[in-house]
Amino acid sequence: MLISSFAGCIGPESVEKSSQISNGVDTSVNEEVEDLDINYSAIEVLPPYDESESEWLKTDPSNIAKIALNDIRARQVIQEGGTIMGVVYSCHPTPEDYDGPGCAPALRIRSGNKIIDFLIDEEKGVVVETVTEIRQNGSTVSID
Repeated sequence: MLISSFAGCIGPESVEKSSQISNGVDTSVNEEVEDLDINYSAIEVLPPYDESESEWLKTDPSNIAKIALNDIRARQVIQEGGTIMGVVYSCHPTPEDYDGPGCAPALRIRSGNKIIDFLIDEEKGVVVETVTEIRQNGSTVSID
């Protein structure tokens, strides 16, 4: 059996505009995008979570969700039938000299066989990266 794994990252120079531009496409919130009916107060932090070590979460899960859903990519996944699983501390593989966030609070959304983490910079209020896992036949492949 052959299992492939792919991971992608963005450089620090891209972080400022990562919520607005992706592959030359404007991904900022468009006023034409319909409002989502989300109960933000019901969004929970997913396990494993240790309340004694919660320094990774500066605000609360509803704030993470609001920031993520201000990004058109996250909104589109929800509009296409995706389900919010919760908020996690998401880490992904990075090269040794990588200067961006390898770990960050993230809104986790399931869509079919994909689980997508929208990593957030809480201070800037933007999505800084996305990490996608595809589950097929019991295997997990990470892509971005």
